[in-house]
Amino acid sequence: SRHITKPMSDNRVLLSLPSSGATARATSVLNRDLKRYGPINALDTDNGSSCWNSDATSGASAGGEGGAPPTFAVYFGRTVEVEELRLQFQGGFVAEECIASTSNAERPPSSAAAAAARTRSSWTELDVDVLPEDTNDMQTFDLTDAPRGDRTCGSILLRLGESTDFYGRVTIYRLEVWGREGGEK
Repeated sequence: SRHITKPMSDNRVLLSLPSSGATARATSVLNRDLKRYGPINALDTDNGSSCWNSDATSGASAGGEGGAPPTFAVYFGRTVEVEELRLQFQGGFVAEECIASTSNAERPPSSAAAAAARTRSSWTELDVDVLPEDTNDMQTFDLTDAPRGDRTCGSILLRLGESTDFYGRVTIYRLEVWGREGGEK
């Protein structure tokens, strides 16, 4: 079934629906199983049991060893103004800090070379606190303290900091980005 972007009482809409052109990419997927654990699953509002799972080898953990923390990007396929981030983790597999950044890129890189060329400098870090709690509940984070020009973007990237899981894994059941269509820099 096709989703219609549903307006909220303050005219915010769910921007991250795949049916509206949004896609997702992550630096890590559990067992490389994109069908079961791929990042697009976290954007699925129809299936409450679908999720994105990072692999243990990529995450930095609360007590274990690990590499770079995973990142999760949503590409909207259009220019939007992001205002709110909602995250639902699996308790025990929560990123204790998320650094949100935006970019003008509306689509993911087409190749590994293009991805390597899109460096950290092409992302603008939002000056907002995204500090999830270790819970299964949906958590809401207001992004409107960041300047409007920084929130007008084609994509949003989350750098998922230290995990509550010993092995550094992160599990997101739902990731929703709310805001407004269009926007001006």
